[in-house]
Amino acid sequence: MKKLVALLLAALMLMGVVTSLAQDWPTRAIELVVPANPGGDTDANARALAAALREEMGWDVIVTNMAGGAGAVAFEDVLSNPDPGYRYVLYHSGAVISELFDMYEGYTVLDDFKLTGMPILDYTNAFFINGKNPNFNDLPTMVEYMKANPGKVSFATETGSFTHLHVLAFEEASGAKFNIVDAGTASQKITELLGARLDVIGTQAGLVRDYLETKEFICLGILADERLEARPDLPTFKEQGYDVQFSKFFYVAAPNATEDEIVTKMNEGLQKALENEGFKKYLNGAYLNASYMTPEETEAYYAEQTEIYKGYLSDYID
Repeated sequence: MKKLVALLLAALMLMGVVTSLAQDWPTRAIELVVPANPGGDTDANARALAAALREEMGWDVIVTNMAGGAGAVAFEDVLSNPDPGYRYVLYHSGAVISELFDMYEGYTVLDDFKLTGMPILDYTNAFFINGKNPNFNDLPTMVEYMKANPGKVSFATETGSFTHLHVLAFEEASGAKFNIVDAGTASQKITELLGARLDVIGTQAGLVRDYLETKEFICLGILADERLEARPDLPTFKEQGYDVQFSKFFYVAAPNATEDEIVTKMNEGLQKALENEGFKKYLNGAYLNASYMTPEETEAYYAEQTEIYKGYLSDYID
């Protein structure tokens, strides 16, 4: 009997310690691990969100760039060194494609992470060319050139990434074929297009807005249902006869060892960050949408999008 009482007391004490840890969180810096190089949209979004969390919540939030493997390097690093409550991955829907292509070995986002929330939805992904491209200057002339020269036009993506899905969907819709090149993350693709070393890239319109203003880049089309309110001059693929539409969702993922109470607190922090004036200004400037979702809604949305992507990739996956 004494042993049973002792065990119960120990269990209650442990519960008290766990509760105290959750109540006191955070007591040190929180790390957002970003599976991309500096200069891309994922990196920019993470840094803007970190700044908003610092201002609204008083949290010390740092951003660590860890590109490679279409997200695999970052996810695996956080799984191997979780530090529950203090290490998170901030990534986007590209992970769904990577999972469907079996690029993540031994884990999935929904099975091995808790999604704390989805603060950003992006409807601005588009295809861009260099403004001095000698062979075509809009979507119709590019498709005409591609059909006359199959496989000659290069498209920069990162294998297994979100833009990889875009290019496959466009090929199916148009009947034209690209030479698909693995050129790395967004910042690397932009550099390649500026140097005219590749023909077409896919990325977020807000990320290249300065190049659109100087006409160094031309937008072939936005992958959205309708034109952007902030940039009504940019045409959609749909209005040009190709019904290819995607939204890019950004979420914050915690390793499963993270306590549910901390996941809830992180979600509350994300909700407050969306009210931050600096973050609102950033989102408007990048043509992005603020999006509040609970952890449960975020995981349901991720699962729903996975089923949609499976349909697009049915010819490419087992």
